[in-house]
Parts: sequence; structure tokens; C-alpha cells
Amino acid sequence: MKTLLKITCLTLLTFGCSNKKKPEVDELAVPVSLEKTTIKKEPALTNNIKPNGIFKEVENFPTIKDSTSFMAELCKTFNLKIEESPVQKEGQKITAYKKVKLNGSNNEFYFIEYDWIAGCTATYPWKYQLLLTKEGKLVKLMDAYRFEFVKIFKNENPFLQTTIVSGHGNGGHRIYKFSADSLENVYEGYYDYNSRTYDADEDMDLFKPYELKINFKDKNNDGYNDITFTGQKLMLGKYTKDSLWYDVENGKPFTPEHPGSIIPIKYIFIYDKKTGHFKAKEKYNSYN
Repeated sequence: MKTLLKITCLTLLTFGCSNKKKPEVDELAVPVSLEKTTIKKEPALTNNIKPNGIFKEVENFPTIKDSTSFMAELCKTFNLKIEESPVQKEGQKITAYKKVKLNGSNNEFYFIEYDWIAGCTATYPWKYQLLLTKEGKLVKLMDAYRFEFVKIFKNENPFLQTTIVSGHGNGGHRIYKFSADSLENVYEGYYDYNSRTYDADEDMDLFKPYELKINFKDKNNDGYNDITFTGQKLMLGKYTKDSLWYDVENGKPFTPEHPGSIIPIKYIFIYDKKTGHFKAKEKYNSYN
């Protein structure tokens, strides 16, 4: 019986990291209402990182003398967990290495993106972004699909905008600024699944483009730019009068090229001067 149990556990662990199997639990798969829940801190990465480590390679900035050694030292210093394989070792690379300033601080920081190329679905997108002090100490570890430094307010340092995407194809945005000595996500829409801003999952619907277009303009004329997301939701089916879902009509399935309907999307998040956060102008529901 014990032997059978061990074999069963090993099988489950093996299939848990199959590239073909989607994770059973999606970070953004559970609807969250901001009216009922206030989340002050974002979920931490599962890495057992070493925040007090010092990445000494920054002493040679902007030169990377040996990229293989640079990446190995980065993983060792902060205990970054990656899935080593021939594909990963051959393709891994540093895709960003720059000095930056961020909103809320006048200090300079090092920003590094390490793309380790391949892994199981649950660890997608197989990238790490690290923000380090000038001494090489870790300020923030991220695992975003995409990042961008965006200028939201005139005459102020940029914010760090990241796009978080799960292996299941759902996701949203975070927008960081400095608060005291740490990064703070000031975009509150990320914690509300009903206003998700990335959807490439061809289940019942998906977005066009997958990542909604983002724009920074003053929508309420208070002198501060707000955030607007726009795009379309393509429905891959329809409902009957009895609320029954069907995805084939006249023998032809609904697809992104031939959707059942197209719904325009527009989310507006207003800047709150008191909290420094961007809050939803109204309650949104991406299921409608």
C-alpha cells in the first residue's frame, strides 16, 4: 500500500509540470469583489528568495563580462527557482539591464529581466524581473509577462507597469511606485477579476487585443491623469432564450475570427489623491 501511494504521488508531481496540462488553480481565476475584500499586499512569489543577498555583478554595470556566470550568480544570490533543461540552458538570457528611477523616489536602481525561456505551465511566463539598489540589494522580485516604464504624471518619475499572465491565459496589470523603501502596487483593478485586462484563454470568450490598450488621460478634470483600458471581448458562443450556452451554429463553430458577438470594453480607473491609488470609476463585470 505504501509503495502504491509513493508511485501515485510521483505520478501527480510529474504531470503537474507538463507543458500540455493547464494549472488547476489560476491566480486570477477566483472572482474578487473590492466591495467585500480589501487587499493591501499582493501575493508573494513562491521562491524562497534571499532579500539580504548582495548581487555584486552590478559593480561592473553596464558591462556583463560573462552572461552565463551573470545569470548563475543572479540565481544563486537570490535563490531563484528555475527548471533546468537543455532548452532552458541554451536559450536563457538577460533581456534587460538598466539604471532606472521610479515614481516616489529620487534614488537610482538597477532593473534586470532574466528570461529562462522554458518551463512547465504553472511557472509561466518563465521570466523574472528584479529591482535592485545601487549596492545590489533586492527591492522587488517579479515574474511578469511584460514590463514597461510609463510616464503618468508630467514632471514626475515614471511608474513601473507590469502585465501578469498565468499559464491559463488570464491576467491583469500592476502599476508600481515607491512608498517608503518598498514598491507599492497603486492600481487596484488587479485584485478584481471582474475587471481583468488580459485574456487569451479561448474558453467562452477572449479579448482583442489579448492585452487591453492602456491610456493615461485626465478623465475627471482634476489635473491628474487617470487610467483607461479599452478593447473588445469576443464571445465564442451564444445563449438561448433559456440561458443555455452553445458554441456551434448552423454547423459552424464560433471562433475568434467568427465570434458569436463582439462586446466593447472600457474600464476607467480614477486617481485618488488621498491614497495615491487608481480606483475603479464604477463596478465592472467582464462577464457581461
